[in-house]
Amino acid sequence: MRKSFIMTAAGAAAIGLFLVGTAQTGTATSKAPIEQLSLMSRAQAPADRLPAFVAAGTEVGDLVGADTTRRLGSSGAGTYWSGVDAKGRLCLITVIGDQKADFVAGASCAEPSDFAGQGVGLQVAGPPGASEAYLLPDGVPAAQLGGAYTVVAPNLVLSDPAAPEAAPRSVAGTGGTLTLSDLSPTVAR
Repeated sequence: MRKSFIMTAAGAAAIGLFLVGTAQTGTATSKAPIEQLSLMSRAQAPADRLPAFVAAGTEVGDLVGADTTRRLGSSGAGTYWSGVDAKGRLCLITVIGDQKADFVAGASCAEPSDFAGQGVGLQVAGPPGASEAYLLPDGVPAAQLGGAYTVVAPNLVLSDPAAPEAAPRSVAGTGGTLTLSDLSPTVAR
C-alpha cells in the first residue's frame, strides 16, 4: 500500500500546529462521490459547514468546496466532516480544538476508485490532542472491522492513534470488499 503524507501549518497565533494527511490507494471501480457516500446527496445544513476559523484561509478549508462539506460527527478530541475537492476526490476532514487560537486540522482525500476499496484514513496530532479516523463508503458493516475501531457514524470509525499498526482488515459490504489498513502510530505534539 502506498501512503502520501501532507504536512502544513493549520491554525492561528504563534502556536505551531501541523496537519498530517494520508491518502490511501486501491483498485476498485470508480463511482461518483455521491454514489459512494449517500450523505453527500442531502442538503447542506449549517452544522455541515466547517468552523469559520478553519473554513477560509487555511489549507484544509481551501482544499474542499465549502458547499460540499457534511458533518459526520464528533468523538473524543475531534469533529469530523466529509467533503469533495476540486478534483472530485472524497475527503475526510478532522478538526481538534474549537478556537482559532488553539486548533489543529487535517484533511485527506482519495480518488473515488480508491475510496471504494480502502476508504480514506487520516491522523491529526497537535497540542489540543490526536485522532486517527477512517471514512468508509456506504454499505460497509463498520462494526465487523473489530474491536480496534470505534464506530462514530455509519461512515466513520476511529482508532487509537498511538496503538501499534495492526494487520489490514477486510470486510464485505454491499459495494464490494473494503480493506482497511491502519496508519502508523502517532502521538500528540
